[in-house]
Amino acid sequence: MGAMKILVTGSRGGCGKSSVAAGLAVAMAERGEKVVLIDLDLSERSLDMYLGCEDRVVYDLGDLLTGQRSVRDVAVRPDGFDRLYLIPGAYHLRRPPTQTELARILSAAEGELGATRIIVDTSNAADPSVKLGAALCDRAVMAVTDGYLSMRSAASLADTLHEWGMDDPEMVVNRFSMDPKHPTDLRNVIDTTGLRLIGVLPDIPPFARMQDAGTPAIRCREAAPVATAFANIARRLEGENCPLLTGIPCKRRKLLDI
Repeated sequence: MGAMKILVTGSRGGCGKSSVAAGLAVAMAERGEKVVLIDLDLSERSLDMYLGCEDRVVYDLGDLLTGQRSVRDVAVRPDGFDRLYLIPGAYHLRRPPTQTELARILSAAEGELGATRIIVDTSNAADPSVKLGAALCDRAVMAVTDGYLSMRSAASLADTLHEWGMDDPEMVVNRFSMDPKHPTDLRNVIDTTGLRLIGVLPDIPPFARMQDAGTPAIRCREAAPVATAFANIARRLEGENCPLLTGIPCKRRKLLDI
């Protein structure tokens, strides 16, 4: 069997899809998979910053598309992660890659880097990068927040993915409040989006600050619940039976124990 290819997209801007892509890549690498994370967000590059390797990027996706560099030349290994490679996005890319070009990059990631899991971080909504990923990936993970606009957008994007041949996208609810007084029930998110819930990322303020500073969440003591949540998501994507809140303290367990 070839590498599992996972498309990560978002319901709308600000939902944290790149955070989800980075965290999932780290969690899968921690499980022993050889992971290649591809930044296909055509609007802005962020994964190199989130993984703390911004100053080590020499080449990027654009150099791959022009054929000037190989996947091995372009791939960056973040410090402390022996089984994780990042292919950085391109600031100067004036056009999206073609399906043939992206297929060649995915094949090279598997053949040259030995990837067993390939995660493709795309732009939001009906962007060309999402359509490309949908054509070549095995499954899709959507980042959603519990705001109504995000949930409505997620439902629309799920219909679009279906039209593009990507059935049964799965949902990660990002920045979900664990405060018992928070009014939103996860069941409402599921009912509004119509998506299968595969993970819940608790709203932990230190996580965003550390990520912006280039510190992966899975290595941060203060953001331990987020790291645990990503580990749970990785386990569920691999087919393991793992309750959503395994290892995550939560006073709202009756609302979340799904």
